[in-house]
Amino acid sequence: MHIAFLDSWLQTSAEGSGTAVAIGGLQHALERRGVRVSRIAPIGIWPQNLTLRRMLFNLQIPALLRRLPYDLVIGFDIDGFLFSGRAAMPAPYLVSIKGVLAEEARQEQGQIRGMLWSLSRLEKRNARHAQGVLTTSDYCRSAIECHYGVPSERVSIVPEGIDLARWQRIAATTPHSSDGATILCVARQYPRKRVTDLLRAMVIVRRAIPQAHAVIIGDGPEHMAIRNLAAELDLGDSVRLLGAVTDDDDVARAYQQADIFCLPSVQEGFGIAFLEAMASRLPIVATNTTAIPEVVPDGRAGMLVPPGDVAALAGSLIELLGNPQRRTVLGSFGREYVAQYDWDQVAGRFLGQVAPYLHNSVPNLHVVG
Repeated sequence: MHIAFLDSWLQTSAEGSGTAVAIGGLQHALERRGVRVSRIAPIGIWPQNLTLRRMLFNLQIPALLRRLPYDLVIGFDIDGFLFSGRAAMPAPYLVSIKGVLAEEARQEQGQIRGMLWSLSRLEKRNARHAQGVLTTSDYCRSAIECHYGVPSERVSIVPEGIDLARWQRIAATTPHSSDGATILCVARQYPRKRVTDLLRAMVIVRRAIPQAHAVIIGDGPEHMAIRNLAAELDLGDSVRLLGAVTDDDDVARAYQQADIFCLPSVQEGFGIAFLEAMASRLPIVATNTTAIPEVVPDGRAGMLVPPGDVAALAGSLIELLGNPQRRTVLGSFGREYVAQYDWDQVAGRFLGQVAPYLHNSVPNLHVVG
């Protein structure tokens, strides 16, 4: 079987965050199962404006797809919106929606909000005209129905995944070596990630546990605002802002040197960073909104608080920093729970969901998880 992935988004994890990790992870897992995957993406970085580059790429898609025969075409988010619904498509066409742009736009302001809203109109067209829709969570499925008018029965769920073997190798070569007071946050810094809530919580945490400190990995539109807030709150060396870390193994090693993972995001379509934390046996402090409770079982793999509640966020961090045994229990549960998201398991679910669209073109498709 030969599948085309249409993907105009940023390709590296440092720039493209969870979306880049997810698409690449699924591609490699399918290839390990013997599926041929062609990830069709823009060549080069021209034009430099990402949105314009994505639009030009989409104009080229019909010609790009004529080069090789495909059994299935998957467009991610907006990609394929001009191809979707064509009467003479060379292969079944599905759209995979990772974050629901209409939902993300609600968390932004000004020009960025307007840009995301405009892109969400293209994503809506893609979803409404595709033969089927894939997404990552029940939350996303409901949002797609609400914003795009696609009936929930036309939307199939395939969660994000993680390469557990890789994380186990890194854990074996990087033994846990934290100081008992390290809080880690890994996020592409958009407003909806609410890293600023973690900074404000650290003021409270430091009053109770003076040695507590946060390590924050990631860059993005909010990075300078986060730096300015850290200075305004006089957090000093209690917060280390590392910016983008381009080596994925270095990021994985940072998890091994932490005691708690915290991401107070108010909008997540899934949240791959939570899988990474569980794979690293870290208890999680996050919010009880959008897709997060689907990924992080509250009270079992972590502690979930109301979104935007800085006092509750700080209280959970203080509770876990003061209770190593509780951290161990939550981290151990998370490590067992995350096994269902190993990329091989997720690839099997993906193949099972796309099988009905393949008709008789791939009669011996192996979909066993």
